[in-house]
Amino acid sequence: MKSRLPIIGLMAILFAGMCIIENDAISHMPREESDAGSSSVYMLAGEFRTVFANLLWIKAEQYHHEYIARNADWTKDDELLGLITLIVKLDSHFPEAYAVGTYLFADGRKDNRQAVRFILEGIRNNPTHWELHQIAAIIYARRMHDPDRAIPQAKLALKYCDDEFYRKSTRMLLNTIEEMAAQKRVVKLQQRL
Repeated sequence: MKSRLPIIGLMAILFAGMCIIENDAISHMPREESDAGSSSVYMLAGEFRTVFANLLWIKAEQYHHEYIARNADWTKDDELLGLITLIVKLDSHFPEAYAVGTYLFADGRKDNRQAVRFILEGIRNNPTHWELHQIAAIIYARRMHDPDRAIPQAKLALKYCDDEFYRKSTRMLLNTIEEMAAQKRVVKLQQRL
């Protein structure tokens, strides 16, 4: 615990500094685009948030590996979820944090609804990030047993994916989900008869 105390203190100081800079930047936010000095301060505050989010991500990754050394089921790590939530509050354009947070909600807490809310927030903030769409498709299809809601997400994942290897696996995912949806419709039809 003593080894973490300086890190926690440094994080608190950085966070307080960020708050002061951000509040000053907001109060000096330009009313017109010609006020370049205030605009620079406002941009600096935004950059500070991004840098702080990246520093927290590095710490979260280090902490994640320490946790795995003690407990193989990393999805049960509530402290990591707290860090992830803070990271996306600081930088909403951090898709990796949304991905990890979604799995923490879905697998660790067994809260599929919160996992969907979290991944959809990530998609709203990062609409062209294919991996977030892919994770949403998997959560809908596998965890919530709703392939019809998964299909649009899988299609968007395929649309935005530009790596051929991942396009192939995403195409396979889409085909599998479409088959699941077709099978579900057949079962419903058979139940009516």
